[in-house]
Amino acid sequence: MAKITAINHVAFAVKDLQDALQNATEVLGGEIMMEFESIEDKYKGACVKFGSSIMSYISSDDPDSFISKFVEKHGNGVQHLGLEIDDIEEYVRELEAKGVRVDKTEMADTDYQEALVGPKTGNGVVLQLTGWKAGPFDATYEGCERLCGKYSQNPKLNLLAGNQLKKE
Repeated sequence: MAKITAINHVAFAVKDLQDALQNATEVLGGEIMMEFESIEDKYKGACVKFGSSIMSYISSDDPDSFISKFVEKHGNGVQHLGLEIDDIEEYVRELEAKGVRVDKTEMADTDYQEALVGPKTGNGVVLQLTGWKAGPFDATYEGCERLCGKYSQNPKLNLLAGNQLKKE
């Protein structure tokens, strides 16, 4: 039986990305890992390291994007949880066998498999299931390098500022 092994990151949808990042770094003491955009879904974001944990912040200026609609309806807040899965293919099969609808659009990526489960199953929050065969996206320099690699290789994504962590 496949299972969730960890919470990888918490993602916040925010109205103003620069204000959120300023708060995350200057007030809360986080360290920006990298900045990115989703060309297809029309949003920009950044991952911020807090110790061994990651928070991501996503925002959109496009009123038709799902991020803008989320912020308009709920205000700034948790939009999704990133979960690490030990065997994502098996886990997705098990969820579907239970009648859960799973968006498998990103399952075809051989190195960076991901799937999404809607807020009904996630108790009000979207669940991003990750099963990265290239290694985990974590708060290490190497984990950030893998994440930057994903954003550099996927034509639907764009890396705006690469790995900003200090190599230890």
